[in-house]
Amino acid sequence: MYTVLFYYTLIVLLICILAAATSLSAYLVSRRRTFLFALGGFMFYFFDVALVFQDDFISQNLIYHAGSFWVIGNPTVSMLTGAGTLLSFWLVVCSYLDEKRRSLQCVPLVVYIAASFLSLWFVENIQWREFLFYSMREVFLFWMYGFIAIRYLSARDDIDRIRMKSHRTAYFAAITITLAVILENVYFQLMFDPSHLETGVNWFFAERSIAENLLLIFFAALTFRAAARTLLLRFEKPPTGQDETMQDSIGRTMPLYCKRHGLSERESEVLVLIVQGKDNQNIASTMHLALSTVKVHVHNILHKTTQANRQELIRDFWKG
Repeated sequence: MYTVLFYYTLIVLLICILAAATSLSAYLVSRRRTFLFALGGFMFYFFDVALVFQDDFISQNLIYHAGSFWVIGNPTVSMLTGAGTLLSFWLVVCSYLDEKRRSLQCVPLVVYIAASFLSLWFVENIQWREFLFYSMREVFLFWMYGFIAIRYLSARDDIDRIRMKSHRTAYFAAITITLAVILENVYFQLMFDPSHLETGVNWFFAERSIAENLLLIFFAALTFRAAARTLLLRFEKPPTGQDETMQDSIGRTMPLYCKRHGLSERESEVLVLIVQGKDNQNIASTMHLALSTVKVHVHNILHKTTQANRQELIRDFWKG
């Protein structure tokens, strides 16, 4: 079992590194902050898994008593890596929902750290201490899921609802896996009898969570898919305006971008052509407008989006 657990852990660590590298690549190309936040989440989780890896393998030749099964190897560091992971993915959610309130971005993290600290230092029973300590992660995750649901139900704009609804499969899959994490923690941290393990040796500890690893692998798969679309769009050179991939990406990004900056329908039509790389004369010919009219629309778009020129406008658009 040591061998299986060893290679399994290496695979999880490798997936974290690949997801982080992919997120960094997508961020450098698109400058979308969601990829930057995802990068932080996977890097923090890499070190979180490495802590369990250390406890399982570096110390495997030591002799343990029964209570060692529920010992939290590095509680302070584990709290920090967990906080970093959760905050990063919470910021991904905030970026996706265009939530910019600093208090709302920070308060859940403060509550998580405070609750983890209280469970660690004021719960005497070792099994309940570990269960409550790690369950704070799932509480944070369900806060995120609940916040997304509230935003969906309170959305007044059909565009926001359609955009959020398109991710409903991933949303409910994440909730299902998180429930599996809770069930696994209940069993191994509250119900499991470690005396069934080899005498004097623990080949794994209750702090390891296979379901939690699967949840991060699921998040990594979603990141790979989103990053692949972004990188494909900019493969070798910016695609032409007739490129099907670019048209699809513009179509998905344009409604929310125009709504966010209060662009009119005509201004959104002009913006589509700007993003495609057309100059004012080409836009005028395409839309059968006077050149002076196009210049007025372009000026208004730059003013509403607070961008200095067309290049900055295009970069801001692709940030999402």
